[in-house]
Amino acid sequence: MEQKSILIIDSYEQLKAISDPLRTKMLMYLIEQPHTGHMLAEALNLSRAKILYHLRELEKHGIIRLVKKVEKKGNILKYYQAVAKGFIPADHLLNFTETSDSTRQSYLEVLDRAKTRVITAPDKSFEIQTSNVEKWNSLSMQTEFTVSKEKFLEFTKKYRELINTLKTDDSESEKRIYYLMSTAFEIEEKLFVNRD
Repeated sequence: MEQKSILIIDSYEQLKAISDPLRTKMLMYLIEQPHTGHMLAEALNLSRAKILYHLRELEKHGIIRLVKKVEKKGNILKYYQAVAKGFIPADHLLNFTETSDSTRQSYLEVLDRAKTRVITAPDKSFEIQTSNVEKWNSLSMQTEFTVSKEKFLEFTKKYRELINTLKTDDSESEKRIYYLMSTAFEIEEKLFVNRD
């Protein structure tokens, strides 16, 4: 069974199940690829018993599923994977505090996984051949701006469409694997001060 792009969380029990910070952290790994309880325990530096409890809860609520069993030295290794690459609460759940807690936690976990990607990327990923940033084989930027909600939503729609053009690159030229992480959200005040 193929991993979905998005799963709509439609019950309060599912929402509670993914709102736990540890489960959100586990989901980041399980979205990427299948893991056993032992693998997650090692990655997160926690006991297998604790991890197995949370795996059962996530599986019970349809957030993850068992994808394969492997026999190794007389033991059965169970590999679990998230049923989707992303999870969005249904509209009728949006008034629960767990929704914003879960979303905030997932943003933090995405940022944490991005940090790991930067640390483990090869040195060549950060080599600079020119002072012209337009020709760099990497991108790192952060910015703040003031814009209407409508304009921001228009931008995010165009941004998603632009990302999809990368995913459907049918060119015959040599291809490389790139990692892209983006976050955007409303803040109360700007930290970057423009001194004109």
